[in-house]
Amino acid sequence: MAIQNSLTSFKELLDIEPPFGAYLSGKYIKSFAYLTIKDRLPVIITKIIDNLSRTKESINKKHGGNSAEEVKQIIGDLSKLRSEMMTNKQLQPLELSNTNKDADAAIWNKRLEEQQVIDKSPQTWYNSCWLLSECYMYRRISQIFSLTNSLSSFDPFEAQKQANFTDSIGSIGFLAKHVMSLVNKNSSYSLDDQNKDLKQLLKLNLWGNRCDLSLSSGDKSNVDGNPVEGLSLFDDDLLIDNTQCVWNLLNSHKNTDVIVDIVLDNSGYELFTDLCLAVYLTSHRFTNKIRFYVKRIPWFVSDVTQQDFHWTIEFMNNSMNKDIKAFGEVCSNYLNSGKWSIEIESFWTEPFDYSEMKMQSPELYSKLSNAILVIFKGDLNYRKLLGDINWDHSTDLMTSLRGFNPTNLVTLRTLKADLVVGLDNDTINKLNAKDKNWMVTGQYGVIHAIIK
Repeated sequence: MAIQNSLTSFKELLDIEPPFGAYLSGKYIKSFAYLTIKDRLPVIITKIIDNLSRTKESINKKHGGNSAEEVKQIIGDLSKLRSEMMTNKQLQPLELSNTNKDADAAIWNKRLEEQQVIDKSPQTWYNSCWLLSECYMYRRISQIFSLTNSLSSFDPFEAQKQANFTDSIGSIGFLAKHVMSLVNKNSSYSLDDQNKDLKQLLKLNLWGNRCDLSLSSGDKSNVDGNPVEGLSLFDDDLLIDNTQCVWNLLNSHKNTDVIVDIVLDNSGYELFTDLCLAVYLTSHRFTNKIRFYVKRIPWFVSDVTQQDFHWTIEFMNNSMNKDIKAFGEVCSNYLNSGKWSIEIESFWTEPFDYSEMKMQSPELYSKLSNAILVIFKGDLNYRKLLGDINWDHSTDLMTSLRGFNPTNLVTLRTLKADLVVGLDNDTINKLNAKDKNWMVTGQYGVIHAIIK
């Protein structure tokens, strides 16, 4: 079945909040999805265009070939994409090609066709599920680059991601020194202190998730100062704290041959906090192996790719700061020894939520099942766990996962989208009275676990 053409504009939009039980969607004018598609996403595309226009000479010098003409082509294609979004056009099929980066194009096109049948209406930017349309934008951006000859591997977000790391270098230095001091603890390091330090690192890792460039439309989002000293200031913003459950699980498997999986979110400072947690878990033998799952293409502005991961460690290895350099060398050693690995799976950038993983990617589901714990980082992973459904906020997490249960899991997420589960009604009422936008500011966070 071909995707039907549509004259749908903005007539079907509803001036209400998303009802409970419905998918989040831009068709609800009083929703964060509507504001995202109306304001944030066009700005992200505009910034790519502006950056390409500003740096086209250096791009041509670096990439050579036909890159000058291809930059013009890319700018034109991005402008067309932005126009389609701003006029609520239908989500167009991806172009089928033989490149590895476009191997999933047929999967995307099939999902668009299927969703049109399920919804009994064309899939437009505002009228489709927000998760689908927002992911589709980044998938289209990737294809615009991948279809060129000279710029098929160009990451339009690379400079922003690297700047987020270097602009936070002061805090990174503080934290590197702190973590290295924990790594060097000797046999007198008590279980109580290990408990305290692991829970502290989980919280540092959570609040590192505030550095999300897609939320700020690509604007700078750096961290300054000593993050350890100010950690307690965020305690009231932590709505769900299952750090003790995570400690109990990991401590019960200490010094055994177990795997921990980390499904990464943002590059820059947040990735550094991921590495801090991983260094601690590995050095004190809470796990024998850590697998880091990255995105195979540039995604949601700041999501970690394999190139970002390697750049971060290389930057630390070359640092003039002895603490950062020592930390980088530990990371390199764990990668080189095989205790750490970087995993690339297409599923993370395909048009599915995680309840569909067992059917759509059974190999990945089985792979996660072999881990003792999967740590899901950030807002997009949380949205995919919940299927971008506007659950009643008191719904328990297991219910909202709809059958996704490969192993023990914990989600570390600062709230940047208007969905959340697992809260009691008293907490919900207090937050609503304090700030009607509490779910989208990034101020509040959850460390929410399901331990079998």
